[in-house]
Amino acid sequence: MIELAKKILPDKYKKIYHKRKQKQLAEQVAKLSKLSEERLRDILVNVLGIANGNVIFVHSSIGQLNLDFPSYLALPMILDIIGSEGTLLMPTYPKENSYNFLHSGKVFDVRKTPTYTGLLNEYARRHKNAIRSLHPTKSVVAIGKYAKEITSEHHKSILPYHFVSPYYKINAYKAKVIGIGVQTTYLSAVHSVDDTFEGFPVETYHNQIFDAKCIDYDGNEVIVKTKAHDMRKMHFDLPSFFAKNVSKSICEDIDIEKMKFFRAEASELYDKLSELAAEGITIYAKKFYEKR
Repeated sequence: MIELAKKILPDKYKKIYHKRKQKQLAEQVAKLSKLSEERLRDILVNVLGIANGNVIFVHSSIGQLNLDFPSYLALPMILDIIGSEGTLLMPTYPKENSYNFLHSGKVFDVRKTPTYTGLLNEYARRHKNAIRSLHPTKSVVAIGKYAKEITSEHHKSILPYHFVSPYYKINAYKAKVIGIGVQTTYLSAVHSVDDTFEGFPVETYHNQIFDAKCIDYDGNEVIVKTKAHDMRKMHFDLPSFFAKNVSKSICEDIDIEKMKFFRAEASELYDKLSELAAEGITIYAKKFYEKR
């Protein structure tokens, strides 16, 4: 119903609805306990398990936390924890879903196109040492020791979560996937199993292959061939799925004073989801399963 309303309502009413939602969210966040720099660092290190030298893939909504310090200080805090030997990665998606963005014909500029996956992600995108993968809809920004090698081949597959993507490559680095201000609802690496497991029971993409215009770091136009998810199939409850099928030692949602966090071991989660897929168990509704 919400998706239908977005399509049929005039822009004026969409803006009114958005403003009301933002106001309600701000009021809810204001009621939460204040989160100091020291407390957030403690959560990152002692609850989420981030350490020096780690490769971490972070999903975030810093606006869901009632910080008592400027939000831009969260990024240098994370980079300080992982140190010069570590690598930070974050998703940097456009405002529209993949299908709508690709259909619009918009050009993706790896240097300039902003992200709508959170304020912290945008801070990372603008960081002086950031390297962003060349993908029009599922790009990833990285900062640190392995930033270039994890992101450099993302544009080489029509499937955005395939073997050459950062979402899969992080498995080789024993990466940690972290949620700050969000639940596992946003854990995007689950789709690497969709794209790499032979005989996966659900076709998650539209058939069309798009020729997306992109601008690389040298200012050259590059055509990236890619597919878009079929959004009719993208309705699933990851927190419930993980709670039922995946050990907390592999993936766990964490509530701290009504604020949302999560932690996951990337390679172990990939292996477990592959094992489940082999048994015919996936995050997708059974009505979308295909006979193979």
